[in-house]
Order: sequence, then structure tokens, then C-alpha cells
Amino acid sequence: MDRVDVREEEDDLTLILGASGVHVMQIRVRYDGWTDEVINPAGEVAPGPGSFTLIGRELTLEFGAPSARTLGFPRDYRLHLDVDDAAISRARAALLEILDCACYVIDTPEGRITS
Repeated sequence: MDRVDVREEEDDLTLILGASGVHVMQIRVRYDGWTDEVINPAGEVAPGPGSFTLIGRELTLEFGAPSARTLGFPRDYRLHLDVDDAAISRARAALLEILDCACYVIDTPEGRITS
């Protein structure tokens, strides 16, 4: 991934991951009901991952079988974020907000945090 974009609106917060000018994935929380979901490039929507890790620039999302099937993603989806430190920081903050109920392991400037 060479692009990280975070968009916050009144009703939701969305992390957009892209490569070569194409949206690869959107991870969104809808504040009404705190529902997290993932949207693939075709616009298909499925529940978000049950867990994630962000170690360095490696992001791994672990999807349930139904979500992986709907999205056309592997259950253990590994992504390399080829972006600067500011973009990693934005992605980290967005993931922690959006995937509030998911289990995680994440690197921060202060050290590694797990849920």
C-alpha cells in the first residue's frame, strides 16, 4: 500500500488503503451502533476483522470465513504499508478507533501494545 487516507464524517470514520491510485480496502466504523466493516474495491461490504496487528509497516487483518469470502480476501490478509511515519501514525490511530472491539498487537512510539 502506498497511500493511507483517513476520512471522518459526522456518521463514520474511514481508513482508506490504496496502491497505485486504486482503493484496495476501506475500513470503516459507523458511529450509529459502532458497527465496523470493510469495503473491497468492488464495493462489497462485510464485517471487519476479529483481530489485527500493525508491527512496523506490516498490517495483518484476520477475517472470519464469511467476511473473507464476501470480500474476496484471504482470511489472514497481510499488507505492507509503504508510507511515511505520519501516515503510519494516522493509520494506527484510525485502526484503534475503528476496530475498537478487535484484538490487536500494535507498535507505538512508546512501545508495543496488545489487547
